[in-house]
Amino acid sequence: MHLEANNNLIGLCRKNGKTMKCKLGDYARIIHSVNPDNIGRVVKVAEYIGRFEQKEQFEFRGMPCECPVTDHFWWIDGDDITILFGPSPKAYIADTWLEPIRPESKKTKTKAEKELDMFS
Repeated sequence: MHLEANNNLIGLCRKNGKTMKCKLGDYARIIHSVNPDNIGRVVKVAEYIGRFEQKEQFEFRGMPCECPVTDHFWWIDGDDITILFGPSPKAYIADTWLEPIRPESKKTKTKAEKELDMFS
């Protein structure tokens, strides 16, 4: 399944028995990167690439890639991502190196509203 971008299954957020942090279409903050300049950048999770072992090499969309860790990898879109070859609007990254940005759950919002009401 390595280079097969099976996008029909990506939204399930679970691959090979491991729960993934991100899902297709998420916005996420980079929390770890080979290049420290990328940490904190917000990116869009654009496409699932596959699961690879540490130091495994592959080519994706003409880009030579080497996996720094064993993980699931995503193709991401963002402004001014710094890769080996310089600035780029696209890059690949390990799932665990991203922190998804999701809206607060309704339960959390409701609790906060109730607490605010009691002070009115």
